[in-house]
Amino acid sequence: MFSVLLFLTNLIVLSTADGYTCAGYLVNPPEDLTYYFPNDWREGMEPAKYAGSQTCNWQINVLEGYYATVTFYKNTDMESGITCTYPNGQEQYIEDKDHNPYIFTYPQFQVNLHVSDKQGEFSFKVVWSKYPATCKMNMELTDAGALSAVASQCVNTYTSPNKVMLVGFTLKDDSDVFLRQSAVFEGDSVNGQYLGNLYYARYQQIVSPSNKLTVHTFDLYRNFNYTLFMGMDTRAAGDVQQITGLNCPSDPNKKCYITLNANYNISAIATIGRQPDFLEPIMQFPSESTLKIYEEQINDNHLVATIDKSNYQTRFPMAVKNSLKIYHLDKGRVSIPLTNSENDAKYDTVFDGRYVNVHSFDYGRTSYQQDTSQTFQTQPSEKLYFQFDVKYFDINGNTTLDIKVSRDGKLVFSDTFSQTNLPPANTLKVLGDQMAINYQTYGNYTMGFEVDLLTTKNDDDSSSPTTPSPSVTSSTIVTLSTSSPSANPKTTVTSNTFKSSTLTDIPTTGSTTPGGITRGTTQRYETSTKSGTTQFTFVSVLLIIISFVL
Repeated sequence: MFSVLLFLTNLIVLSTADGYTCAGYLVNPPEDLTYYFPNDWREGMEPAKYAGSQTCNWQINVLEGYYATVTFYKNTDMESGITCTYPNGQEQYIEDKDHNPYIFTYPQFQVNLHVSDKQGEFSFKVVWSKYPATCKMNMELTDAGALSAVASQCVNTYTSPNKVMLVGFTLKDDSDVFLRQSAVFEGDSVNGQYLGNLYYARYQQIVSPSNKLTVHTFDLYRNFNYTLFMGMDTRAAGDVQQITGLNCPSDPNKKCYITLNANYNISAIATIGRQPDFLEPIMQFPSESTLKIYEEQINDNHLVATIDKSNYQTRFPMAVKNSLKIYHLDKGRVSIPLTNSENDAKYDTVFDGRYVNVHSFDYGRTSYQQDTSQTFQTQPSEKLYFQFDVKYFDINGNTTLDIKVSRDGKLVFSDTFSQTNLPPANTLKVLGDQMAINYQTYGNYTMGFEVDLLTTKNDDDSSSPTTPSPSVTSSTIVTLSTSSPSANPKTTVTSNTFKSSTLTDIPTTGSTTPGGITRGTTQRYETSTKSGTTQFTFVSVLLIIISFVL
C-alpha cells in the first residue's frame, strides 16, 4: 500500500499561480508504484513551479534489500538551497538541468529545499527496486598491492588484512556524475553500512570500518568497460591520505594532466593500463614539494623516481611503466602533462644532463611481456656522451640484451649480452648521437632488465678507453666506476625477491608459492647482488686483458 505521511503543518501540497508551497514529508516506499512530486507532475512535463522564501524536507525511506533510483528536475537561477542527503549523512547539491539519476540505499535519504524569495522549478521522481540476484566477485588484497575492477553485473567484495581503502577513477569522456549510479558498503554484501559511491570517492577517501568492502555498480557496465575503481589495503597506501584514479580522455588530441594537490594532505593519483605513461617536461616545480613515482606498489622497492626542484628539468620527459602507476606528492601542487605517445612527449630525444631509467614494462616481476626496444637520439648535429650502466638483467634461457651506440650513422659501440656474455660491472661512457637498447626474451618468462642512462656534453673528445669492447672504436668509449650515473635510481630486485602480481596474470610455469607468486629457474645478472645470481667477476677479466697487453 502506498502511504505518504505528512508532518509539520501541511497535509497537502498547495499549488497557486505563485508556485507550490511545501513543508515536511515522510515517504514510505510503495510496493509497485512510482512516487512523483508534486503528485500531479509526470516526466515529459516542465518541472513544477515553487513559491519563493520557503523550506521543505522529504524523508524518504528505503527498505532493506531495496534501493531507490531518483531523478531530479530543477530549473532555477542557480539556487543553492536544493540538496539531497545520502544515508551516510553526505549532502549533495542538486545541479540545474542534471537529469542523471541518483541511487540511494537503506535506510533513508532526504531531499531538502531551502530557497530565497525567487521562484523556481523543481520536481522529482522516485522508483524503488529490489536488488536482483547477481554474481559476486571476491577480491583478496595483500597489505602491499592493489586490485582494480571494471563495472560488471557482479558485486565486488574486497577483503584485506587491515582496512580497505577504495580508489575512485575519473571517466574518460563523460561527466563523473554518472558514477552516482553506484553504491559502496561496509562488509561483504549490500546489506552493510552505506559508505558512499564512486562519485563521492573521487573527492573524499572511502575507507571501510572493517577489513571488507563491497561495491555495486548497477548498470554502469552497459556504458563503461574500463577501470572505475580500485581497492587497496590501508597499509599498502603508506602515508597517502587521499588517492584518486585517473582515466585520460579517449581522444588523443585532448590533453591529460596528472594534477596533484597536497596543500592539505599527502595526495596521490593512480593510473592503470598496459601502456606506458609518458610524462612531458614542465616549466616549473614548487620548491617545497617532493614528487615520488611508483610502479605497482607504494614502497621503496618500487620507487622509480624522486623529483624535486633540483632535478625536475633533467628527469622529464619520463616513461612510467607497469600496469599500475602511482604519483605521490607530499606538499604543494603539481600538474604534469601525460600522454601515451612517445613522440608527443619527445621521450626519445636526449639532452645535456638528462637522466633516463630504461627498463622493461613489467620489470621486477615474472612476466612474458618484457621485450623492449628503445632508441634515443640527440638533437641534429649534436654529440653527447651516453653514460650507461646495466643495473639488472634477467638472462633466463636465450634472452639477450643488445646495446648499440652510433655516431654520424656509424656504429661506435655494440654488444649483445646473454648467459655467456654478461654485461660489464663498470659504467660505460660512449660519445655518439644515437643509442639503441633491445631486450629480447624469445618467449621466456623473465623479470626484465634495467639500464641507467645519463647523457652529458663533454668538450674533451679524445678520451681513450681503459677496457674497450672488441666491437668498439677505442677513441669513443670511457670506462667509469661501478656507481650509478645519477641520484635516486630504482632499487634493484634481488634474485630471491619477487613482486606479487596484482593486475595481470602471472605465468604458471614452475613452482608456485602462497599468494600466487610463480618462481621459476631463471638466471639473473645484477650489479649489486652478492649471492643467488650468476656472478660476473670484472677484476678477473681485467687481469686477463692486462696480461694480453703485456
